[in-house]
Amino acid sequence: MNWSFHLLPVVLLSSCASLSRDPLNSVRSQSRERLGYDVAVPTSDQESAEVTALVNSLLRRPLTANSAAQIALLNNRRLRATLGDVGISQAELVEASTPRNPVLHGRPRWSNPGGLPNTELGLEGELISLLMLPLQKRIAAHKLVQTERRVAHDIMQLAAEAKTAWFQVVAGEQHLRKLRDISLVNNSVADFGRRVHEAGNLNNLELMELQVSGQQVQADILRERTELAAQRAKLNRVMGLGGAQTQWQLATSELPGLPASDPSLARAEALALLQRQDLAAANAHVAAVKGALAIKRKTRFIPGLELGLDTERDTNGTQLTGPELRIDLPIFNWGRAAMRKLEGELRKAQAEAEAVEAELRNDVAASHSTLRLAREAAAYHQQTLLPQRRSIVKETLLQYNAMQKSNVALLRAKEEELRAEKEALTSLRDYWIARVELEKAAGGSLESKAGGSPALAIPAAPVKTTPASSSAHHQH
Repeated sequence: MNWSFHLLPVVLLSSCASLSRDPLNSVRSQSRERLGYDVAVPTSDQESAEVTALVNSLLRRPLTANSAAQIALLNNRRLRATLGDVGISQAELVEASTPRNPVLHGRPRWSNPGGLPNTELGLEGELISLLMLPLQKRIAAHKLVQTERRVAHDIMQLAAEAKTAWFQVVAGEQHLRKLRDISLVNNSVADFGRRVHEAGNLNNLELMELQVSGQQVQADILRERTELAAQRAKLNRVMGLGGAQTQWQLATSELPGLPASDPSLARAEALALLQRQDLAAANAHVAAVKGALAIKRKTRFIPGLELGLDTERDTNGTQLTGPELRIDLPIFNWGRAAMRKLEGELRKAQAEAEAVEAELRNDVAASHSTLRLAREAAAYHQQTLLPQRRSIVKETLLQYNAMQKSNVALLRAKEEELRAEKEALTSLRDYWIARVELEKAAGGSLESKAGGSPALAIPAAPVKTTPASSSAHHQH
């Protein structure tokens, strides 16, 4: 009987040991640490119902950028499918850690009908694969880490997509309100123009210019409503919502104002090198290919080795026992092609890791530059252009009271003020989207991780873009 090398109990016990950690828990921990959000991986109908109940409870509250990202990580079905890759990779690690099953073979033979049998039994297994088991397990562990990092990167991308969509919806609703305010002013201007035209103090061309201005605003309102519907649909898709779940309400009617400061380029780049999971996945891939190449170098000239003990009972009752050895002879195939292939894969993996790091640095630099310019634009609108427009309205009102400006001039000034507010809103929206993009380029939170703070710190109170009272209303 041929016994394969089960005489290596230490190797077997170490290879068959149960995994010490759950990779899905590792993914959840990374999400909480880097983003401040949790990820759901329901494995039963009961757990799925619990996740659905949690999502519904979040939707009953006013929707914020952070809650939109949290709902997406809990409820997005494509993310759940991606998380399944972690379980598959874990199963591959278990398989790589398990010795190959031995092969039992037997040859019963008879010398003639009715004679005594000649029986041979063997139990064979491959020795090389058994000796290489710890190294194979280490390679599979590297691949599992690579999968975890790739999935964590997808989680970051989805959270950023949800936040961007939320800012688009808030800005879209605020834009729509501004356009409706402009429409009210234009209607007042057009109505006043008709009365002046009937009195003979306004010619036909001037009246048509007043009317077409109001008509253009109505066209802008229709376009904005279409865009807003598309933005809400996109946010619903990212959050994985449908049916009655889409009837959520926003937590704020206006975008938050500019924060006090933004992270420096050096800090954002340092965070990216530390947090970017696509870079970690590329490095894990390099480690896995290195491990595979090491195995190939060690087993190149002995591709197959089986060793054991064979026993045979002859027809005359003689018992024959002895060792059995089987070796694949590398006569035709010396493993050169496999070595070259792995060496090429290693060079490719190293080049890809270097490319990811270079692209990472470029992404951070470009996103930081965009954020800086967006802050400058938003600050210019808020601190210079919009106050100037408001001053013009006040001065026009004074001259109107002094009978030096007409109602049309006053209403025109108010219309321009509202348009400046809309432009300021657009620049503020662009700033917050640029900040989300920098967060995505950095691979996680731009703020301190102490206490597990959310990835995007958003001021609780928005900065108002409209004055408390309208200066266009005047009675005399």
